[in-house]
Amino acid sequence: MLLNGSFIWAKGCWRCWTGDITRTGPTQSTELDLACGVLLLLPASREEGTMKRLRILALITLVIGVDVPSTGNARAGQAPELEKLNVCYSSIAATSITTWVPHEAGLFKKYGLDVNVIYVAGAQAITTLLSGDAHVVQGSGAAAALSRLSGSDAMTIATTINVIPMSLVTTPDIVAPQDLKGKTFGVSRFGSLTDLGLRKAVAEYGLDANKDIKMIQTGGVPEILLFMQQGVIKGGLISSPTLEKAKELGYRELMNLSEVRFRYPGTALVTTDAFIRSKPQTLNRFLKATLEGIKYAKSNPEFTVRVLGKYTRTADTKLLMSAFKSYVLGYIRNVPTVTLPEMEAVLEDLAERNPKARGADARKFYDPAPLEQLAKEGFIKELYPR
Repeated sequence: MLLNGSFIWAKGCWRCWTGDITRTGPTQSTELDLACGVLLLLPASREEGTMKRLRILALITLVIGVDVPSTGNARAGQAPELEKLNVCYSSIAATSITTWVPHEAGLFKKYGLDVNVIYVAGAQAITTLLSGDAHVVQGSGAAAALSRLSGSDAMTIATTINVIPMSLVTTPDIVAPQDLKGKTFGVSRFGSLTDLGLRKAVAEYGLDANKDIKMIQTGGVPEILLFMQQGVIKGGLISSPTLEKAKELGYRELMNLSEVRFRYPGTALVTTDAFIRSKPQTLNRFLKATLEGIKYAKSNPEFTVRVLGKYTRTADTKLLMSAFKSYVLGYIRNVPTVTLPEMEAVLEDLAERNPKARGADARKFYDPAPLEQLAKEGFIKELYPR
């Protein structure tokens, strides 16, 4: 780049030049080689005025066809860089379709997010969130509440399924509630929905999970069925499509917990207070992609069944379609609003094991503001006009 008198001669193009050109004297020269080799002629004197420089630049643009960036450092014509986001799902089941479908359908990218989808079983997903290795978790609202009782900043922001969408499945020899006593049952992880839901199921039969049954960790929902087949346990809470497979194998569905009359954040979206404060726009775009993904999943059964088969490693179309009808159409909510009664139900259940839950203010365990913001923007009405 040559500065001579009142003009700048630049070897390069406007795309490559982002510096602030100044000169200290009329005879001083400085040379800077740029990459493109296009010759530009610009006035160097500040006294000549901004408008004159812009007119010359416009003329150069017309002559050599160079695009001029409007603002900032982004190059013209270049797509904006996607923001990276780590999202965990805690169960290999149809309940996770609200994470899988927006990812597979490209909806996260549509909203400017490069989402890394990670599987972390059960309550361990909350630990991953708190460690900073994940930004959002799809998991149990109860696990999030249990963590918050222990002093973490885990915060539920949505409830995609507000029941426990699982069934207590047992070996054929378990035919009555009394048969559960003294038996060993599997949970994916202690503190997970399979754990808390099993305790709820046992309580519905008038039994005490701490005294009347034994529980071991299996690592995941499909593994509960595997442990049953191996004779290690007598049953556990299983969700679709593993549930349909268990029935085909002759195991007994003793109780469908979704039919128990209470509302519960069975499957929730959880983040942290810190992330809500520091990244409100990121969270806004994530929720938009999620809600659009829910609508897309319900409107495109063939696509959703393929995605479900991919993540659950199930090729049986009959089982997958059954899971689609019961879970995607039956359980997953169009607008996953969190409600006060749901969180109160969680704390009531947790109080049996954690005294801190007694008298705790349920309103401190969920934040409805991110979803409410979508409603204020008109996004939800646009998604569901009628």
